[in-house]
Amino acid sequence: MSIAFILTASIATPAVLPPPRPVASIRAALAAAVEATPDASPSPEIPWTDLPPLRVSGRSSWLQDESDTSSTASTAFGAEGSTRWSITGNWGIDVLDTSNNEFGLGLGMQWFLVDDFAFAPEIHLWGFSQETENAFGASLDLLFQWHLFKGDGWSFYGDFGCGMLGTTNNVPADGSQFNFTPQAGFGITFDVGQDRRWIVGVRWHHISNASLYQHNPGRDSVLVYTGLSLPF
Repeated sequence: MSIAFILTASIATPAVLPPPRPVASIRAALAAAVEATPDASPSPEIPWTDLPPLRVSGRSSWLQDESDTSSTASTAFGAEGSTRWSITGNWGIDVLDTSNNEFGLGLGMQWFLVDDFAFAPEIHLWGFSQETENAFGASLDLLFQWHLFKGDGWSFYGDFGCGMLGTTNNVPADGSQFNFTPQAGFGITFDVGQDRRWIVGVRWHHISNASLYQHNPGRDSVLVYTGLSLPF
């Protein structure tokens, strides 16, 4: 009787279970574990909410820095200390005898000593068409170039200087195989993109031996040239 009563009461009365023990937060558990470590110094507060912002990778940062540097490192055309090089094709005609022509291929450098003023040496390979024997030669010309006027993407310059010329035959035909080449002229440069410049110019180009030889007839030509100027 008593056993049946107990079973009936157990079924009829719902069991009251004790509430679950609160689970300690992960942060509290970690802090407690650190403090329980022997000889441990007091642990600083774990920065859960004020983490540093996400950073780009080292390579991405390097690429970004390089891009910024390259964009700011571009030097204005004609700036003091900048250097450029150029390649040109040349054609000239003797003003006294139009049957005499000269053709040349030039390689030059422009070193800007101050803003817009450059030391501009050139070397040339030449071919001379003459009434008698044609000639081939090479010259070294020491020139100076002054960009007098500059605009948005263009410049107007004057140049002058002198050089030395050696040829396989006499130039002119009754002259000598070694000559000096004083010259002067002007030209224009046009920006064609990526810091490259198209060059167009004209010069008075004189050839004479300065009376180092018995005959010094000299030769004056109008020389036109065009080419490309590139950053060094």
